[in-house]
Amino acid sequence: MMSEDAVLDFAALSFKSVWALELLLLLKQQPARAFNADEIIRDLRSSQGVVAEALGNLIAVKLALQDDAGCYRYHAAAAGLGEIIDAVEKLYATKPAAVIRAIVTSPNRKLQILSDAFRFKE
Repeated sequence: MMSEDAVLDFAALSFKSVWALELLLLLKQQPARAFNADEIIRDLRSSQGVVAEALGNLIAVKLALQDDAGCYRYHAAAAGLGEIIDAVEKLYATKPAAVIRAIVTSPNRKLQILSDAFRFKE
């Protein structure tokens, strides 16, 4: 079982937005179903741009697939990834603010790491 901090770190590094997490959870609810973009937009009450960006991000991190018909489905490609996603889903259900905060503040941590890399040492 993963620690809460490990789950939050995974969420922060894997999801560029809360929309991406919401989209993944929508796909995960029905893993055998292929959703088209219009269905996702309707179900999430989102915009085409937000959904397109989130889908691109999920495909890039191997959490979703696009089929030949242009439809999308949940797919945790790497071994053990499904278990991590289950942990994120459970934590999001019980502590949504913590997961949202981890995702939203993630760029600040990445920027801090980058700035620390260029910091002059005496």
